[in-house]
Amino acid sequence: MNMEFKLNEAQRKAVYDTEGAILVIAGAGSGKTRVLTARICHLIETGVSPYSILAITFTNKAANEMKERIERAIGSASVWTSTFHSMCARMLRFDADKLGYSKDFTIYTEQESGRLVKRIVQDYPAADPKKQGEYLWHISRAKTLSLSPAQYFEEIKTDLADANVIAQIYMRYEEELKRCNCLDFDDLLLKTVELFEKFPDVLGKYHDRFKYIHVDEFQDTNAIQYRLVKMLARGSGNLFVVGDEDQSIYSWRGAEIRNILDFSKDFKGAKVYKLEQNYRSTTSILKAANNVIKHNSNRNEKTLWSEISDDNSVEYYEAYSDRDEAAQVARAINALVSEGGSYRGIAVLVRANSLTRQFEEEFNLHGIPYKVFGGFRFFERKEIKDALAYVRLAINPSDNDSVLRVVNYPKRGIGASSVQELQSYAGANGTTLFAALLEPDGLSLNAQKKLAPFTEIAQDIIKAVGEMEPVEFMQFVLRRSGIESALSSSGDVEDANRFENIRELVTAVEQFKQDNPSAGISDFMQSVALVSDTDEMGDDNYVSLATVHAVKGLEFDSVFIVGMEEGLFPTQRAIIAGDLEEERRLMYVAITRARKKLFVFNARSRYRFGKTEYYPKSRFIGEMTGSRQSVRLANSDYKSSSFAGESNARIKLGANNLDSQSFKARFSAPDKSVAKSADVDFDKFRKNTVVEHNKFGKGVIVMTSGDGEDKIASIAFKGLGVKRFSLAIAAPSLKIIGDVDDDREGI
Repeated sequence: MNMEFKLNEAQRKAVYDTEGAILVIAGAGSGKTRVLTARICHLIETGVSPYSILAITFTNKAANEMKERIERAIGSASVWTSTFHSMCARMLRFDADKLGYSKDFTIYTEQESGRLVKRIVQDYPAADPKKQGEYLWHISRAKTLSLSPAQYFEEIKTDLADANVIAQIYMRYEEELKRCNCLDFDDLLLKTVELFEKFPDVLGKYHDRFKYIHVDEFQDTNAIQYRLVKMLARGSGNLFVVGDEDQSIYSWRGAEIRNILDFSKDFKGAKVYKLEQNYRSTTSILKAANNVIKHNSNRNEKTLWSEISDDNSVEYYEAYSDRDEAAQVARAINALVSEGGSYRGIAVLVRANSLTRQFEEEFNLHGIPYKVFGGFRFFERKEIKDALAYVRLAINPSDNDSVLRVVNYPKRGIGASSVQELQSYAGANGTTLFAALLEPDGLSLNAQKKLAPFTEIAQDIIKAVGEMEPVEFMQFVLRRSGIESALSSSGDVEDANRFENIRELVTAVEQFKQDNPSAGISDFMQSVALVSDTDEMGDDNYVSLATVHAVKGLEFDSVFIVGMEEGLFPTQRAIIAGDLEEERRLMYVAITRARKKLFVFNARSRYRFGKTEYYPKSRFIGEMTGSRQSVRLANSDYKSSSFAGESNARIKLGANNLDSQSFKARFSAPDKSVAKSADVDFDKFRKNTVVEHNKFGKGVIVMTSGDGEDKIASIAFKGLGVKRFSLAIAAPSLKIIGDVDDDREGI
């Protein structure tokens, strides 16, 4: 075996077993990619032709990495290594003509499929234009289940009133694809199965070629992918799959956990190997992960273990509020960096991307570089930009860019030709687009008719901006524009997330108004411009702020799991459905991303969707300790938090139980690059003191709370409103100028 692959005993057994059906259950961080690659190299070293080996994985990046490692180890690039879709596309290029397609067929992206569905809906009176995303989702689901339009109708007719409409759109969609010699991504799999079933000689060709078949991330396969695997493996019977059912977190996109759980039933005599030694995380992090996942029943029994001994690497913090949670995370991050860590080694994980806003604002305030994964930065998400474009239009009707952005959003039948005619008309008359909308006589009657509804909406919000308070106005914009209705009525899962995000936008306006009672909506928009500042960090040294789904397969020195409350993680939807196993697997994935430190946070109260809500802590916090019960808080030997009247609990998950420890003792007195009590006179930061911030300019402290390193200063900046700073973090960025009376002109 090539020396590049240093294998433990369990890994070695799996690698050297080359014949028959083999399932390798590879726990998080147990070296599954190493095993898969080493096994392929071992086969080649024992005389197997690289040409007869197939390796399937789920991403192009993973496929390329595997290919490079094989070539580096043994100098061969002949192993067919690809994703499922790439493999099928390649196979269809050879034999698509047998199914009535030419070999130069076009592959439709999701966007192109969406546009096709849109055209079909426009020509089909019974269809609902608001449900285009839902129709596309049903088409994809039907294909994943290998169901024709007629079969899918039978599947859904008792549950959906518009089942016939869905089936008709699906049928028309298929007819149009065939007419255009096009296949969508689902077709690549489905048509390959069809090719193998109708033409056994084609399947036989691949039986003759592929004597050893390997599948990575087997827990993520859906029904049709597994069907393909079984068809290909029928030739030699040599199938080697690697996966971990405890990391199966994609059921919402068709992944079927039963594929890995029933593997031994589907392949009689299959051998099973377990990889339980973890090379990534400390003992206490793995104990927390094992304690959580053992409550699932749909799994193969295994227990992760590690030689990286550390009984003090998991800490828990209960914040009084979501603001307190974000502030304490920021303080802990700065402390970790001051102790020699790097921003790039830190991840803050959320269950839903609508929770990132508080952290984004806190990180921006304190100069913590970050990037958002699993979604855009909050104020850069499309639905937020669309909503704010209406606000910009209301504040400044001359803003042509905002008109162009929302003139046909939500969809209202305004085509590109009408928009182009409007632009040409405005340009010829030297006026703005909105002014042209108000005097449209120079436009064709068709364009006038198409644009009239948008003109009415624009006029209504322009009038309202001067008559309503910011929160009321934001709610009015979402309602009058049609954004709220379009997102809330859609059956698309992504639209449900977008709807949650626009509700969070209202919350952002409400919190801004609370901090700045005299501010208007234009002040909020100016504040947003700074919050959404996207200066690139030259050295890519940033905190990863991400959904748990987005970081599967990644690892970080320090991981913060935040928003750990019932209804958030696990989600309310999962609680109501009584289906918590995938939520628990998601928690397991989140925990096992951490190498050295794991921090778990929940907030007693959270301001969401216009009101303060009180959430019980997540059941998963209790499960981390080895109990189904909620965590019993340590005795209150800690001080109150930085916010007056806010009481917080901090406890540490040790090797065997929860031990009392002050989170604040470690992270509320950061040193080095963060303010130290020895270096900063916190008493100088008092009400009516004028300060200058290195990013926001001059401001006045309007309120303080807490003492010493716990002190919080609320600072009013001209044109930006009030911003709240933890002085333990922000003091180095603040220069004291004097009192208000000493600097009247400067303010």
